[in-house]
Amino acid sequence: MNFDQAKALRLQQWRSTLDDHDFRMQNPEAYRQTLHSMSATLTAERVIDELQRFDLNEMANAAYWHAVEELQTCAAHYCGASTYDVISHGSTELFGKIGRSIFYASATLTDGTRPAYDGKIYRDANGADLVLNPSGAVGRITGLILTLPDGQMYDLIETGRTVEGVSHVPIEDPDLYRALVDLAQMAQECRDLCAFEKIRPFIDLAKFRCCPTCFDRFDKCEDCSTCSGKGFVTKQAGTGQP
Repeated sequence: MNFDQAKALRLQQWRSTLDDHDFRMQNPEAYRQTLHSMSATLTAERVIDELQRFDLNEMANAAYWHAVEELQTCAAHYCGASTYDVISHGSTELFGKIGRSIFYASATLTDGTRPAYDGKIYRDANGADLVLNPSGAVGRITGLILTLPDGQMYDLIETGRTVEGVSHVPIEDPDLYRALVDLAQMAQECRDLCAFEKIRPFIDLAKFRCCPTCFDRFDKCEDCSTCSGKGFVTKQAGTGQP
C-alpha cells in the first residue's frame, strides 16, 4: 500500500465516524471530540496538513450543531452513559435498575446469592434490546419504555449520567435549569462551541425539557398555557416527554 492509498484509507475511517448517525445522536460531545482527536492524529502523522485539519474540524463542528438542534425536538431515548430505575408502568414498583447497559432485577439488588446480573442492553438505530439472563428472552426499549415478550411495560427513569468520566444526577431545581438554558442559548447564538458542549449534557439530563407548544420562543412563551410562560415543562415518566 503506497502513501496515497494509506491516506485515502485513513480519511475514509474519519469519514465513516463522521457519518455514524447513532454515535452522533447518542453522545454528540464524544462524537465531536473523537473526530477532532482523529484529525489531530492525522496531522501529527503528516497524513494531512493544518489547513485540511481545519476543514475536517469544521465539518465535525457543523455535524455537532446539527445533532444538538435535532435532539432539542426529538423524543427521549435510551443512553448507554445513563443509569435508570425500571418501574412498572403506571405504578411505583421497582422492577430493576440499569447501569452501564447492564440490567439488575430488583431481587438481585437485595439478594447477594443471585447471579451477578440479569441482562444486557444492546442498542440499535431505532432503540435498544434488553436480553435477559439466563433465559435469553428479549425485551424492547422504545423511547424510555421497556416492553417484555409477555407484553408487560416498564418506565425507564433516568437517575444519573456519566459526563466526561464523572457521574451526575438530574437537575431538579427549575431556576437552575432556566439559568443553564439561558447560558446555552447565548453560547449557541455566539457559536461558542466549547461553552455549549459543557452545558448541554446537564440540560438533557435534567428533570425538565423545552416546552413542546411554544418551544421557549420569546413571542409565544409568555401566553403559553402548557408551560405557564416558563418555556419548559417537567418530563413525564417513561417517555421523557411532557
